[in-house]
Amino acid sequence: MEKITLAYPIEDEGKQISTLELRRARVADLEVMERESGNMAKSIVLLSQLSGLSTDAIRQLDAADFDAASEQVAGFLA
Repeated sequence: MEKITLAYPIEDEGKQISTLELRRARVADLEVMERESGNMAKSIVLLSQLSGLSTDAIRQLDAADFDAASEQVAGFLA
């Protein structure tokens, strides 16, 4: 698990989220991601899969935090 501290915490289901814990991607996660059209939708779904947060919560992320999380995920796939 990789932890990312959010520069701009979000609230999800009444809880404040200040860190994302991302697990490494599995083939099943990539299959779910591939069902989406568009790069942004794919990124949102994959981050949701790896963090356990809803896609609505991922959509609340500040753009800088989303970018940092996306870079971490890209490192998993390299």
